Amino acid sequence: MHKEILEFMRFRARDAGRIMMSHLHGDYRVYTKPDRSRVTDVDLAVSEMMQEAVARQFPQIGLYSEESPNKTILSGRPYFIVDELDGTSHYIDNKTGFSHQSAYYEPGAGLMIGLIYYPWNDSMLYAIKGQGAFLEQGGESRQLLPLPAKPFHQLLYFHSARFRGEKYMEVFRKLGVGDNRIIRTDARRTLLMAQGQLDVNLFLRPRIAIWDLAGEKVIIEELGFSHCYLDNSPVRFGQEPPRGNRGYLMCPAAWKEKFLKELPGLLPRE
Repeated sequence: MHKEILEFMRFRARDAGRIMMSHLHGDYRVYTKPDRSRVTDVDLAVSEMMQEAVARQFPQIGLYSEESPNKTILSGRPYFIVDELDGTSHYIDNKTGFSHQSAYYEPGAGLMIGLIYYPWNDSMLYAIKGQGAFLEQGGESRQLLPLPAKPFHQLLYFHSARFRGEKYMEVFRKLGVGDNRIIRTDARRTLLMAQGQLDVNLFLRPRIAIWDLAGEKVIIEELGFSHCYLDNSPVRFGQEPPRGNRGYLMCPAAWKEKFLKELPGLLPRE
């Protein structure tokens, strides 16, 4: 069953990619949502495609996505979790930092499948929990092995290419991280992690929508990374972050305890 669901997700990701690439250079309108984020006709077209495909092929599975109208989560029901177009601002700016992300959640088991597709370079990452992570490029798929552990002083840190504040840089400096180990990037961060070019993702936000995280979670865990809140509790679909949550941490599992011990004393005052 998981392989059948994964094949559906891969097929639909490529459909989403074709929609994105066919409109990339401006053949769409941009709207502002109530939360002041932007959405395009392309996001909405991918959402409509996903809603129709799930209802037709897997009517027993729910769909929880950024642009779908129904955000109610029914206990005991399996779900597809989808970010139709992750990195909409980069897409609007004609940049390459966008992707399509999806995941499959199974009651009692949690997130079982994760997928991220980058249509601008035709790279697809995917994983089934317990069965390894894979990278598909140029029509060929290969399994990715967990990466060898790096010394702590060689770890590479993610910094959002669009974030202009100093709070992350302040934490990095306290950790002794030089500018040469800070990678300013975008939705491709998971691809960089899979290729050994990025090690640590720190998000100092109390809440991140699950569709922004679910696609990568199974993939990076299969590659030997930890994915948790800063209090060490797990990120779960359908459950709110812990009270007083200060952020999210994705890092090599071997270094998780060190980060969780040191980071609370380094974070900016609330």
